[in-house]
Amino acid sequence: MKKQKMTYLSSGMVGLAGLVLMGLQTNDAQAATNGTVNYADGATTVWTSPEVGQKPARYLATNQQVTIQDTKQVYGQTWYKLGNDEWVSSQFITAGDATAQPAATTTAVKNTVTANFQSGATTVWADTTAAQPTGEYLTYGTTKNVIDQKDLNGTTWYQLESKGWVPASYVVLNNPNLDGVTPITNAPAVTPVAATTTTTEVQAPAAPQATTPAPATETPAPAATTEATTPAATTSTPAAITQPAQTQTTTTQSSQQTTQATTTQQAPQTNTTTKASGNAQTVINAALSQIGTPYVWGGTTPGVGLDCSGLVQYAYAQAGVSLKRVTTAQEGAGQRVSLDNLQPGDILFWGGAGASYHDAIYIGGGQYVHAPQPGESVKTASISSYFMPSFAVRVL
Repeated sequence: MKKQKMTYLSSGMVGLAGLVLMGLQTNDAQAATNGTVNYADGATTVWTSPEVGQKPARYLATNQQVTIQDTKQVYGQTWYKLGNDEWVSSQFITAGDATAQPAATTTAVKNTVTANFQSGATTVWADTTAAQPTGEYLTYGTTKNVIDQKDLNGTTWYQLESKGWVPASYVVLNNPNLDGVTPITNAPAVTPVAATTTTTEVQAPAAPQATTPAPATETPAPAATTEATTPAATTSTPAAITQPAQTQTTTTQSSQQTTQATTTQQAPQTNTTTKASGNAQTVINAALSQIGTPYVWGGTTPGVGLDCSGLVQYAYAQAGVSLKRVTTAQEGAGQRVSLDNLQPGDILFWGGAGASYHDAIYIGGGQYVHAPQPGESVKTASISSYFMPSFAVRVL
């Protein structure tokens, strides 16, 4: 199981954190015959194909040299062919002969910050608005180098070498051993600050009812749900960092029909002895109406782009239920139920309580509908031992 978790972290969640590296142009890759693995925090997955239905083939280590045989564009992303049925996203490979060095080796940085939030993990944000997570999280005791600092509305923010930002209330400056520092167990409030516009202070939401009071941004499910691996549940976002206000986008019946018509996977019949309630059926119908909608990390727009928690949030909104944005915040939306006692409309979660990274809507008959990962679209899947949910929550 531990090996399975490491496999998923290298291929899913880490893939999201590496999106910033996708600026590499295709013609550069075609001109190069060699490449170097640039991901420094774990193994990089080699997939059997860049298309939907891919499976892990093998794994690459940091700074490992590879030969780029060919390139291919899939869903706007460049993939490198390393051999027969061996493909890696270009975001994890630096084309050329130079050895990729982890950013942490930069010697010019003098200051460091160490995560001091012990009840969960600290989110690294794209900017000081605290509106867009980068996909990077700092567990308690993790130390990172600082390249910039901002003091806004009484809140100090530190910029890391990854270009992400963390609030000072969650970290300790220049004390990597946390000597004499009391760990933070209750998530402190953080006031998001817009970079170019005047904003109003937003109060932090209450922590979800889970063993670890920390909502997290989910990572997508593995590409092949029948042979997927189970990732580690080691990261979560402090509850006190306010998520941005959501804009509810409605989808007309005609656009939903168009979406359903373009997908090759039809919604399954719900064959179960437990009949969904009226509201639960509304949730299920709304989720199934999005089959074929592309996965977009952080996506909340039906018919255009959704991620896993965005799909769940949208579907429940159609039944008049307002859910929070990310997976761990959605954990506290209802009552925990056993996986042996599921009812249609229940929310399935993968990962530990307070650190879930993926969720889906159970539709009955051992099946669920979810937004899997980049490169795929909303679809249905069957519960299996290869990708078993960790727990479930009943909202309706």
